[in-house]
Amino acid sequence: MDLETQIITLAFSFLYGIFFSLFVTVNHKIIYNSKKWIKLLGTFLVVLISVLSYFLILRFINDAAFHPYCLIVLIAGYYLEQIIAKHFKK
Repeated sequence: MDLETQIITLAFSFLYGIFFSLFVTVNHKIIYNSKKWIKLLGTFLVVLISVLSYFLILRFINDAAFHPYCLIVLIAGYYLEQIIAKHFKK
């Protein structure tokens, strides 16, 4: 994989981590519902939609080549959004 594709993949993974954090926040009522079947179905759908959309876009960018650093950058984007959200809640 060339350097330009790696940079695009890293940037996409970082932005997708931010998007995933926002997606989980928006679907908080579904994921943490008191009814067990809604909780199970909601969590399954949120994860399924997130994973499928990530890998479909990654397939478009670099033929779905997934490297460990993609996961690290994805997690970094997720936690950065969490920190920014806490900062703005204050």
